[in-house]
Amino acid sequence: MSRSAKNPGNGCRTRASVPPISATKVHRSSSVASAAGSSKLASSRPALGIPPVATASTILAIAKEVGEMLRGVPYVRAISGVILEIIKIKEEVRDNKRRCQELIDKVIRRSDTILSGLKKIGETPGKEGLKDLEADLVAYTTLLQDVYAALLQCTSRKIADRVDRWLNRGQLLDDMLRLERLLDDFRVNFSDNRLVQIEIHMNTLLGRAPSNGRNVHRPILPPKPPFMYGRELEKAAIISTLVGSSPARIAILGAGGMGKTTLAVSVLHDPQVIERYESRYFVACDGVTSAELLLTELANVLRLPRDQLDENMHDLVLASFRRDPVVVCLDNLETAWDNPQSRRAVEDLLMEFTDIPSLALLVTMRGTQRPAPSAGWSMPFLPPLRSLHFADAADVFRQISGKMDDFAEQMIKEVDCIPLAVTLLGHMVQEGNETTASLAKRWTKERTALIETGGEDRSSKLDTSIECSISSPRMLADPSATDILALLSILPDGLPNREGMLDGLQRHLPPDVNLRKAVSTLRRVALVHCETLVNTPRLRLLSPVRHFAKANLDIPSRLRTALVDLYIEILEDGRDYSDPRSHTFIPAELLNIRSVFAEAYGSGDRREVLAKASIMYTEWLVYMGSGSEEIIQLGIQSTPDSEELLASCFYWLGKLCMRRNDIEEAHHAFARAIELHVQLRDATGEANDLFELGCLLLWWGKLEEAEESFKRALELHKAEGDLRGEAWDLLDLGKLLMRRGQLEEAERCTINALDLFKRGGSLLGQGDALRRLGGVYLRQDRLDEAEHSLYEAVKLHRQTSCVLGEAHDMRRLGGLYMWRHQLDEAEISFITAADLHRKSHDLLGEANDLLNMGELHMLRGRLSEAESALNHSLRLHLQIQNITGRANVMQNRGELHIRRNQLVEAGISLAEAVELHRQSGDLLGWAKDMQKIGEMHALMGDFDEAEKALSNAVELHRQACNHAGQAYGLKSLAKLYTQKGKPCAAKEFLVRAGELKPRSSSTGIDIGLRLRDLDERCRLEGSGYSV
Repeated sequence: MSRSAKNPGNGCRTRASVPPISATKVHRSSSVASAAGSSKLASSRPALGIPPVATASTILAIAKEVGEMLRGVPYVRAISGVILEIIKIKEEVRDNKRRCQELIDKVIRRSDTILSGLKKIGETPGKEGLKDLEADLVAYTTLLQDVYAALLQCTSRKIADRVDRWLNRGQLLDDMLRLERLLDDFRVNFSDNRLVQIEIHMNTLLGRAPSNGRNVHRPILPPKPPFMYGRELEKAAIISTLVGSSPARIAILGAGGMGKTTLAVSVLHDPQVIERYESRYFVACDGVTSAELLLTELANVLRLPRDQLDENMHDLVLASFRRDPVVVCLDNLETAWDNPQSRRAVEDLLMEFTDIPSLALLVTMRGTQRPAPSAGWSMPFLPPLRSLHFADAADVFRQISGKMDDFAEQMIKEVDCIPLAVTLLGHMVQEGNETTASLAKRWTKERTALIETGGEDRSSKLDTSIECSISSPRMLADPSATDILALLSILPDGLPNREGMLDGLQRHLPPDVNLRKAVSTLRRVALVHCETLVNTPRLRLLSPVRHFAKANLDIPSRLRTALVDLYIEILEDGRDYSDPRSHTFIPAELLNIRSVFAEAYGSGDRREVLAKASIMYTEWLVYMGSGSEEIIQLGIQSTPDSEELLASCFYWLGKLCMRRNDIEEAHHAFARAIELHVQLRDATGEANDLFELGCLLLWWGKLEEAEESFKRALELHKAEGDLRGEAWDLLDLGKLLMRRGQLEEAERCTINALDLFKRGGSLLGQGDALRRLGGVYLRQDRLDEAEHSLYEAVKLHRQTSCVLGEAHDMRRLGGLYMWRHQLDEAEISFITAADLHRKSHDLLGEANDLLNMGELHMLRGRLSEAESALNHSLRLHLQIQNITGRANVMQNRGELHIRRNQLVEAGISLAEAVELHRQSGDLLGWAKDMQKIGEMHALMGDFDEAEKALSNAVELHRQACNHAGQAYGLKSLAKLYTQKGKPCAAKEFLVRAGELKPRSSSTGIDIGLRLRDLDERCRLEGSGYSV
């Protein structure tokens, strides 16, 4: 039974009007039954000597003639009757006329081929073999009935029916495409195979004499591809080998869908190849599963005399290749070669081919292995085809669909620029049933199942193409390969291909799973490739293969457990993020760890172990300054019975949210952690929570609440004898006092913290305290003491190999040198700080260094360099989702535009900075934005708007307890009122500014204000790593 007969719901809702089958139902022959799973190109089709028939009248005449000639063969008349109804219905079609006409034309062409073949056999005396065709003819009649039913839906004039057709037009068009594919499959399997077999059999019975003459036919090739992008180098290399002096033996390898066939056909149509070879043959090996079938296909393509094939086929094929220069392409040869039972015979046949000097051999195969290694393949080997570069993939999509937009770019990247996937997507858009936006939306749910154009073969459906590789004999021969493929599909960044990683995973795997053998198998069939354009080579799956495997392959629980245990081991070994060795492997695996843990949580096993591992993972996210809280949230949801573990999870959730500028969520998390630690009577845990809450409140600008939190943490740490905790409490309490302008009190707290670190023997703590003390001295204009403290901090951090601490010290020194207007020294310090932050993988630190560099370049009038540094800083802040950092960059962009007299652009940048600073609760940043906006309006002569913005700046500085900022804003208002001709009001503002006692500097108050709040600008770096 044909596929359409088995599935009447494929768009044909009724067969009430379809001409019925008059004979009894018979079993379908195996040759046509395989039609659903294979298709062959025209080049594999034997010539029956029948010219093509293209008109409806002619096909009806042939149908009538065949019906009379084969009156004793059932169903021939039934076929003729259905064809007549299909042709008659053409004039009644109301909707989808173009698609219906295409389907009717295909029925005529395919029926022409089938009926002409039957007619030729019917002209031969003795028709005993035709009785074997009954099942095939039933299947074809059923298929034609499905076609008639689909066409019938497009004929009704009723409004309701037409509305229904319009609503279901996508499904109807898909059904028509599917029926076209079934017609193609039937023609290949019935006409090309079944009729030929019967013809040969009948000729043998009749004792026909062998043909003495050589049949000359122009070889049929697939049509030349209308375009090909991104394979120019490969095509040139193949052609160069083909036209060279040595016999060419070329294998085009690669994963499914990489465009191997397209490349091969394009080469066969190249003028140089046409000139070099008298004959060019293309053999589609999709259904070829043995050396014998390969010879049969070659004989069909070569048009060899069929009456000689039974005994002499092998010799005739080889003899045909010895006459003249000939190039043969064996497309998809893996179908025959993959079969272990036939591999040796196929390779022997290939060896015989390569012994023929006049024969050039071009083979396309899935995978990375060449068959018959000793066959003398041309050197250098053609590397396996990879995905296209994005620009080339975009050209393919644009050429097919005529469109290109952001959604198209997104989809092309989602499918890893695989040529087949991009081509199918282009056709889906070109058909008009989908838009790029709708495809992008569907992709998030349907993934690879989305990408198909109505057919079921691997050139029309991406899932089928992938499944062909997964179900290949080479995969089936390795019992672990599919399981390892499923396991690797969890890893979005692939598995590091290094000894320690593979051995580590093997150690956790069950003894019966051979990891290296499975990886070797996966690489040979090109389901996995090794990416080498990275610091550590990684075993990766292309995006569509990964999505297909995740959706369709089950991961054995014992393999999932092994992968979880491997990554827990990695986290435990690299828990010290101050150790540079940890940075060689942990940061690159964070995305993989997230995916592995999320998958493991879904299984519901080992919840407590996973929760502890999730805390270690989140510690790294906090350190790196980026990442999602998904995993720590899963830990919270899965450990309701362990309050101690739950408290730790909330603590690290709070720190992570603080790094991500999520103030409300961070506040909630710390509050829950405090509540749980109080219930557990864990004073140290409560103190640490209170300290982090104080840092959050300080960042939030809630200074009184922050001070209360720090003092409560200090009491608890003192009671517990925790010198290090007490020192950090004092250090950040000093930071708060500095925000208020209470510099003497801030100095006292910082010195006390330094003493506690000394008593506790913490060199790292001492280094951090000395850096903070340098900041206090800088605010007090005690520049020599500030420099001395910072140099001492650098010494301690170098002594303890703390790269991150030294990086913060160098940035602080850069600020000091800017303060002194030693701009060369400042630039060196900022560059050194950025290098150190980069070395320690601190993206936030590097982003802030670049921000300082942008400010420095503006001071020196190097505006292009300033713009470059600010743009780089912005990219990093976007990467780590740092809202405050983005706001600071936009603020400086605004100033840059002001310096360039681009006041409209300045207003846009500063407005964005205001919104971001407001969103993050950063009063100081917001105040500076308003200051800049006021200065911009003053330059534009808009004094009213300038006064409004400057007054807002003064008020925001007051709320943030920033006396220096208030003073600067008041002086700006005084200058504005002087310009407005109001000297009395200007004098009043100057008096108010003087009462706030802002410090003066030989380098000017503007530079001073740029640096006074350096602590605030970098406050997201966390208590343990803060500047």
